[in-house]
Amino acid sequence: MYDYLIIGAGVTGITLCKKLKEKGIQNVVVLEAGKEAGGLCTTKVINGHVLDIGGGHFFGTKHQEVYDYIFSHIPESEFNFIPRVSKQLIGETTIDYPIESNLWQLPQTEQISYLISVIRNGESLGKPEPKNYEEWIRWKLGDKICDTYMIPYNTKLWGVTPAEMDVDWLYKIPRVNVEEVLKYSLDRKQDVTKFPAHIGFYYPKKGGFQAIFDAIYKDEASNVVLNTPVTKMQYQADGTWLINEQYQAKNVINTAPWPDLFKALGEPSALKDDFAKMQYNRIVVSLYEKDYDINWHWRYVPDINRRYHREFYISNFAFDSKKNGIYIETNIKRFQGDDPIMGTKALAHFETQAAYPIPVIGHAQAIKNVLDYYHSQHLFGVGRWGQWQYQNADVSMYEAIKFVQNINI
Repeated sequence: MYDYLIIGAGVTGITLCKKLKEKGIQNVVVLEAGKEAGGLCTTKVINGHVLDIGGGHFFGTKHQEVYDYIFSHIPESEFNFIPRVSKQLIGETTIDYPIESNLWQLPQTEQISYLISVIRNGESLGKPEPKNYEEWIRWKLGDKICDTYMIPYNTKLWGVTPAEMDVDWLYKIPRVNVEEVLKYSLDRKQDVTKFPAHIGFYYPKKGGFQAIFDAIYKDEASNVVLNTPVTKMQYQADGTWLINEQYQAKNVINTAPWPDLFKALGEPSALKDDFAKMQYNRIVVSLYEKDYDINWHWRYVPDINRRYHREFYISNFAFDSKKNGIYIETNIKRFQGDDPIMGTKALAHFETQAAYPIPVIGHAQAIKNVLDYYHSQHLFGVGRWGQWQYQNADVSMYEAIKFVQNINI
């Protein structure tokens, strides 16, 4: 009998395992469907290139607990701190991120049309906040940015139409200050202290993003059972769970995509519609070799005619990587095999089993219904998949730390 059984040995599951043991709860097991732990934090070295096969991962957080947690396992001295250089391709022009602060980098005729559109955005005019994605982003940023960047980019990334997407995930986008946008254009520079995301990030000096995972995993490996997908979950009369007719546990914490457990849970009819609203996408990460003499870390590519949505210049952040490596992310729905993209064929492709939970309309209520339903049965959800939120690794770790802190023993 286990006190806690954790589903999924990614960064959330391993953090939960570690923190439970630190709290004195030693009888813990982690079931991992794959042949190795790590999930989206896995790194491969291919022909000298350091490739994070789960897509772009960079370490930075607003939670001091997470910095303390990571730096207690892998010293800060084993990281490089790198000022962020992220770009976006608008038409034929590459400009700095974010678009609204760097319109001055566009040709003047384009800049004028963008500025007029921004000035007329619905939020600045005091119009009520819309309730669907496309109308919301028009209200927030104006038609021009919406049509040339936000709508096509997000369509490519998520793999669903804007009409299917909710607005509750957009809280991270700050209000567009029209006066500031105009000032940046007149001064021909942005105020980086008002950058809407991290202005820099940590990245391991060696081993890619997986070096972070490996540091926290090494002491927990003995608690992990690999090659063990969860195929059957039975809540028993004595208030415990029987998993795969083999593992009995008082509590179960899920960190894997909930839809993957629907059959294992017996296809609960009361939650059928909720599970249907929890959709996720998959991406393909493709590695190419191409010489470049730029300092960019990554570039967003909204052009709908290009299949991929982001490109990463590996050696500009992974300093132990071969110099001419580029990898791109493509939604699996848009991936069309091994066609040359960077002027050559890819060295390798890797498909994620799950990349991001898609914020379709009703997803927030759906996950609430599922978590509420199973709470009394001691089945919980933590992290990107367990809470069904667009969380980066640092937030998933924070949620795992917080979950264990709130356990009374």
